[in-house]
Amino acid sequence: MSMGIASFLSQSKRNLITDMSAPQAMSAMFQSFLGEYNDRAMDNTWLALSQQFKQFWNERILSADPAPISDSDCDDIVRILDRNGKGNTKNSEAVAKAMVPQGAWRRMFNEFHANQKLGALVYQILGEAERDRKALLIDELYKINAGQRNNLTGPSGNTVGAFLAAYDPINNLSMISLNDRRAIIEFLDLPVPFDWDTASIGTRITESNTVILEGIRAQGLQGSARTLTRFFYSPAIQALWKGQHTVKRTDKKVSVTVPTVPDDETDVADDSGSVRESMQIQGLIAKIGTKMGFTIWLPKADRGRVLKVWHAQAGELVEELPLGYDATTMKTIEQIDVIWLRNRSIVRAFEVEHTTSVYSGLLRMADLVALQPNINIKLHIVAPAEKREKVLQEIQRPVFSLLEGRALAEMCTYLSYDNVIEIGELKHLAHLSDKVIEEYEESAE
Repeated sequence: MSMGIASFLSQSKRNLITDMSAPQAMSAMFQSFLGEYNDRAMDNTWLALSQQFKQFWNERILSADPAPISDSDCDDIVRILDRNGKGNTKNSEAVAKAMVPQGAWRRMFNEFHANQKLGALVYQILGEAERDRKALLIDELYKINAGQRNNLTGPSGNTVGAFLAAYDPINNLSMISLNDRRAIIEFLDLPVPFDWDTASIGTRITESNTVILEGIRAQGLQGSARTLTRFFYSPAIQALWKGQHTVKRTDKKVSVTVPTVPDDETDVADDSGSVRESMQIQGLIAKIGTKMGFTIWLPKADRGRVLKVWHAQAGELVEELPLGYDATTMKTIEQIDVIWLRNRSIVRAFEVEHTTSVYSGLLRMADLVALQPNINIKLHIVAPAEKREKVLQEIQRPVFSLLEGRALAEMCTYLSYDNVIEIGELKHLAHLSDKVIEEYEESAE
């Protein structure tokens, strides 16, 4: 189990695991969870629900009867697939909150029924045992359904994931969101045998299921995919991998969440190749920093891609941040795109914007300032020239200007992609101070 888990667990207030290793601590928490969750009974319940789901598909969706499937028949299955399904109660069992409207489920089932080829393809995906073949079939489904607004093929894979979990809850995680799966993989520091950002949706869905199940079970946590999913969504564990922390304000304690996976927008490159370009800029900023004598921090989720651009030498890329902030602040800092470090101090931090909005980097910088009002770090938003006005305008929004301590605009400046490239082309970078950036940055004030 990763040092990240050990760090999180060591900061928890669970006295029973204080003196244990991270795997032992996780195992102890799992045993405590099983004391309240009857895994055998729940597995039997889910085998019955799975049989009901399969019967519906064979007898209603794939039926030769041309009559539409009634809403009531659809709703019985929606309640299995979606926690928000009409008629579900607090004690109902459902795969997950699928974020699909009730009417959309009904229309989807009837579309499968009317288009037998589509319905058969989805069912073929569910029954396919060979992972590579299953991934190819999912990719085929996404290709066939491209451009359709029927909630079937979204970037997070929720609907396909819900179908898979309902069909086989013993071997398919009911952790249906790819964003959540990626967060858990990174939290557990599990090795991934593919490049997440370039792999097809089918590969991400099938392989992430295997990576998580095998990774968890290798640490001694045994159980069905459904049981293990419920464990990771139990409040104590979910707070760890989802980045949920408690922050003490002057008047009370509040719960905050530190996002740990990229925005959905970053998963899809537009025609201009902006996502790929942003990785080149991220790598260039890292390269400039090392030439000036700094060590570099990159978010672990980005390293595989950035290191294709920037070939780090031994000792240039730090594996763990040598900082002493609280867990919430550390989780925020770890997500910053590039950090220049000198010894145990952050000198400059850079957020490279590549989404259609420019909020993700600004929000992360604002989170940092909100958590540490007295922090003294030079912050930079790096974005294409065409986003200059938007960045400078957004930095001065009231929510960023009324932060405790100092306004974000007093600490954070704008750098264009072109200026970063120009800095990278300067001669004798090794002999220049990082203050050279001040000649290229722009302030909102």
